[in-house]
Formats: sequence, C-alpha cells, structure tokens
Amino acid sequence: MDKRAAASLLIIVSIFVVLGISLMKPTITKAVQSDQGKLASLGDNLNGSLWIATQAGFGPSATVVNQTVEVSFPTNSANDPSLGIFGAGLSSRCTVKGDFDAQVNFRLVNWTFSNGVRVGLASTPGPFFASDFFTTPPFAAERTSFGSPTGDAPGVPREVYLTDFLDRVHGLIPTSDISGSLRLVRSAGSETGYYLSSGNWVTIHTGPSITQDIHLDIVAWSHDFAFTHTFVKVAFDNFTLSRGSAACPAIMLNPSIGPIGTKVLVQGSGFPTSTYGPGTVMVTFDDMLSGFATTTNGTFRFTFDVPDAQVGAHLVKALDEITGTSAVASFQVTQINALALTVDVGTLYFPGDTVAVYTLATLSGTPLNSTTVQLQLTLTKPDGTDITIASTFIGSGLFKATYAIPSTGLIGTYSIVALAHAANVQDASALTTFEVKPTWLSAQGPALTTAAAATALTSIVALSAVAWKKGVIRNKTD
Repeated sequence: MDKRAAASLLIIVSIFVVLGISLMKPTITKAVQSDQGKLASLGDNLNGSLWIATQAGFGPSATVVNQTVEVSFPTNSANDPSLGIFGAGLSSRCTVKGDFDAQVNFRLVNWTFSNGVRVGLASTPGPFFASDFFTTPPFAAERTSFGSPTGDAPGVPREVYLTDFLDRVHGLIPTSDISGSLRLVRSAGSETGYYLSSGNWVTIHTGPSITQDIHLDIVAWSHDFAFTHTFVKVAFDNFTLSRGSAACPAIMLNPSIGPIGTKVLVQGSGFPTSTYGPGTVMVTFDDMLSGFATTTNGTFRFTFDVPDAQVGAHLVKALDEITGTSAVASFQVTQINALALTVDVGTLYFPGDTVAVYTLATLSGTPLNSTTVQLQLTLTKPDGTDITIASTFIGSGLFKATYAIPSTGLIGTYSIVALAHAANVQDASALTTFEVKPTWLSAQGPALTTAAAATALTSIVALSAVAWKKGVIRNKTD
C-alpha cells in the first residue's frame, strides 16, 4: 500500500472514531496561569542554549523576530527526498522527563484555505524531522489544513484540530481559527491534546503515548502530496512548560579563554541516557570535528587542543546524533603574547672606553616599562668572569646600561646576555657581543721604537761617512 493510500485509510478510520464519540460533550478545562516559569524565552537569538532550529526539505525556514518564531513556506517548497516531508521550527535542546504540561500560542499569518500545512506542538524522543510520520507519529496536538481533496485525507473537513499519538490521528474538530493556543499533557503513559476556546481548554483527544524522555517541538510541516503551493507563514510565541522536569544539556569549558594550542577540558551533563548502555556525543570546534566522547549517566569528559583560529569567540558544541540533543559553549581565543628582547651595542671598543648597551623589551609588539618587565644584563669578560650591569628605563620599552672598560682592561671578546621576565608569559633572552682591542699607539709601540732606533743608527752612520769624506774626521797622522 502506498503512503497516500495508507494516509487516507488512517484518516477515514479516525473519522469513525470521531463519529463514535461525537454525541459526547467535549471536555472543557478552565485555563489557568502557569505555576512555573517558561522553559525558554524565545528571544531574537533563539536562546541557543535551550533551543535549536530544525528544518527539512527545500524552501521552509524558521526565524525569530520580537520573541516570535515565524515559519515560512515559499510556494515552491518541496520534500526532502529521503524523508518525504518538509517544514521548519524549533526543538528544545532540553529533554523532558515523566509527566509534563506544555503550551504554545500560534497565529496563521499568511494562510489560505486547504493549503496542506500542519501546525503543531509535538513531543518527540529524537529529532522531529526524522521521518514522514506514516509509520511513527509526531506525538502532537495540531492545527491542520488538509490540502488536495483527492490526495490529502479526502472526505474529511479541510481545517481542523487533531492529535497524532500512538493510536494515530484522532479529533478532526473543524475550525476556522487563525490564532489560538495548543496544549500537550502527558500523564501516566497517556497524552492529551487541547486547543484554547473562549478562555477554556477543549480536549481534542487522549491517547496512549511513550514514557521515555522527549524533546518539545514547535513546528509546521507538509508533504508534496498535500501542499497546494500557496505562500504560508505561521508564528508561535508564549511557549510555557507548566509541569514537568526538564533536563537541559550543558557543557562547561575549563579554561574558557586562551591562545591557540590551549588544552581545554569539556565537561558535559544532562545528555540523554539509554537502557542499551553508554551513549556517544560528537564534540566540534566551530563545526570542525574534535572527537567523540562516551556518556555515562548523561555526563562525559573530553579534552582537546584549541586549533588554529582567529582571535575572538568560537563555539564548542557537543551533539548526541541519535537524539539530536546538543549543547554549546563559547571559547575565547586570545592573542599569543610573546615577550621579545633586542639588544644593541657597539662592535669595537678600546681600554678606557665606556660601553653603552640599549635593550628594547616588547610584549606582542607593545613596548614594556620597568614596572611590567624585569630585566637583567650579565656581562662575561674574555677570561670567563661575569658581572651584572644595571640598566635604566628611558622610555618606549627602551632600557640603557653602561660599562666602563678599565684602561688596563682585558683584550678580547665580551658578551652580554639579556634576560627578561613578565607576568603570564614565557621568559625571553638575547645575546650580543663586542670586541675590546688595544689602542693604535700602544699596539704599534714596540715596532715604532725599533724603527726609530734603526733610523737613528742609519743616520749616524751616514753622517759619519760624510764627515770622513769631507775631512772633518781625520787621523792626526794624515
């Protein structure tokens, strides 16, 4: 039997059920104010820690404006071929345990008669758009518009309220409401759908339901065989959970701020439990896979190193792919602070000179001062002995130190090691060298003395020869 025929038969069977109870007066319950706060405020950011947008097929979209969720269906909306359905809305990240009482208001903003769109408050154990609901129900109270009179539930009222639980479609209460409220109540394995009329809750149907943990869904959807290709827009607001225990998944990051390469511990809680054993969650950083973690009683621990990323906020997400349960947290990537030193000194000095040493200290390019950095300069002489020389801050990250070379100072290579320390960053160091050489006169002294003596001796010999030739120097016997 094809899906359309199965759907038609299911609706027809439901008609007989409705006719069988049509003589009974509808159950009316006085509407009361919720005695508990809202599960979530449907703010402009979807309150991402509690709700997640859900969508299937081509065309439909869900947006949030002024605390109202709007679901739009363009005229060309079409099925996801693998699911046989299209639609959009919100699903709670939180799972609800045991009995509950949930409500939501709806408005049919753009609505044509018999358009084929279903508007519902549902309670599914996993992702809402996981099937076409022919074999499994959406566990929903609906304000439905049946579409094609030949392909979508022929022979029944076109605009109705209905429920779809384990006993499938029931109610089919005709309506022309373009705004109203839907309500779902689960109690002891049964679920009841209501709609609001003149301030009172009117029962649509009570039927058997599941008892496992569920997600609450605020959704609108249709199928290719039902949709009549008119533009449809639906709005939801004022969602409340007035009874029930909501376990909201959450993750905590330790630390939640740091540079690239930081090791982060992710601690998760509130994830679904299973009677089949431990579950698995996928952890991502900006939707890039970081790894998988095993849950125990809904909790897990996972570590990862922050990958290459720009400075700023980034999303870490944990997702249970089976149920669609997820949680997000923000990690703030900071700039890697690096302490840097540059030491400048002349290359050549002579005994008696004064050496000037200039040191520039920066943190990630920002100049430091004497209150934010500790600077130590160590001078090593050619004979291997060390002395510490003091430096003075002169501004813009620049420090100056001096060393007076004794007139009898050692000749050779001197080295200076600069070591800097600043809070919360790795220490930095730098090395420079200079030469001390003798002065030109002192270095050339012995050579100059020898040359002068030789020159003097040569001159004496030459003068003597001249004098002898001229007869200045004669032997008395001559």
